[in-house]
Amino acid sequence: MSRHRVGKARDLPPGLSKSLWAGGRRVALFNLAGELFATDAACPHMGADLSNGGVCGDILTCAWHEWKFNLRTGQGLTRKWACLKMHRLTLEGEDLVLGLCETPSPGDEAP
Repeated sequence: MSRHRVGKARDLPPGLSKSLWAGGRRVALFNLAGELFATDAACPHMGADLSNGGVCGDILTCAWHEWKFNLRTGQGLTRKWACLKMHRLTLEGEDLVLGLCETPSPGDEAP
């Protein structure tokens, strides 16, 4: 697992999400009431940026076609085969630190 400093805590306040490039892949970051989550940003259905989706409880809904995912586990709820690749996002002091799984999702390599 590679580690990357991706910002400060103030850059991702509770209730917000954003996507960024780190370690050659696009990643979506989420802050749910102080709990941090990270996943590959591309929806496994059609590649939409999941950071633009809505979150209600633990459920992330893709903005394009409303596919649903469990943000805690990455499990696909619309289609069981469509799971998210989850990463570790932690707070070290004021720094957001992303721990990336080593295998990128198909079509999500940096340009």
